[in-house]
Amino acid sequence: MKKIHLFLAAFLLILVLTGCNNNDDKAVNDPDNTNVENVADKQMNEDESAVHDETNHGDNETRFEVADKAADRIVKLDEIDTASVIVADETAYAAVVLTDQNNDEVTKDLEDKIANEVKAEDTEIQKVYVSANPDFVKQMKDYGEKINQGQPVEGLFEEFTDAVQRVFPDAH
Repeated sequence: MKKIHLFLAAFLLILVLTGCNNNDDKAVNDPDNTNVENVADKQMNEDESAVHDETNHGDNETRFEVADKAADRIVKLDEIDTASVIVADETAYAAVVLTDQNNDEVTKDLEDKIANEVKAEDTEIQKVYVSANPDFVKQMKDYGEKINQGQPVEGLFEEFTDAVQRVFPDAH
């Protein structure tokens, strides 16, 4: 009698577990396997022709480049001795050396002038961060040289992001 109860209990357990199993045979039932869903394409607008993510320009690559023309415009300002500008997506980071070398404080007025020059050169720029911190100026110059030499951007971009977060903790 115990064997029958044990067999019945095992049979019921197998039946319950089999009934709760999901049917994941979509690829088997669809030989063309057309049920592929690209989750990277989730943020589309209503007509699904443009991605809303600010870091995506339709080619799934992050824009990361030296903006020499923007730097040239900045250097024309009386208050600026040298400048380096790196653009990451729609944000520009400007490192400047002021003509008044005893002061590495960028005023709000000067920051606005610099931002206006950068945005005039590149209309895709939405935000400009400016610093005259000597360490940041050196790092930006080094990053610019590495980018211009064609070094791989992946590791460099992470290093650059860390440096930016230290100088501009509110930058996203």
